[in-house]
Amino acid sequence: MNINWFKNQDNIVYAELDKVVPLLSKETGIFDLEKKIKSFQDNPTTEDTTLRGTKRVSLKLFIPNLIFDEKLEMGDNVWVFMGETRECYCLYTPWETV
Repeated sequence: MNINWFKNQDNIVYAELDKVVPLLSKETGIFDLEKKIKSFQDNPTTEDTTLRGTKRVSLKLFIPNLIFDEKLEMGDNVWVFMGETRECYCLYTPWETV
């Protein structure tokens, strides 16, 4: 993974976790994807985590600011990378309104 690819905003989709994960779960065949993402979010590592789906697809979960020396916008969130031919998803949870 090359940081310059992630700096290009055309490659990144900023998406709400609850809205995009059900679609990604269905597309990849990783039916407990939301649980795995939340587990990774609660216990982040300095390496990416590869998940393999049942539909010949794999994806990587990572937190850019823990992997790269340079900080990225919203780089403290969990990102989902499925290869350089696809968009990378930066997952976030919207702030609660009071």
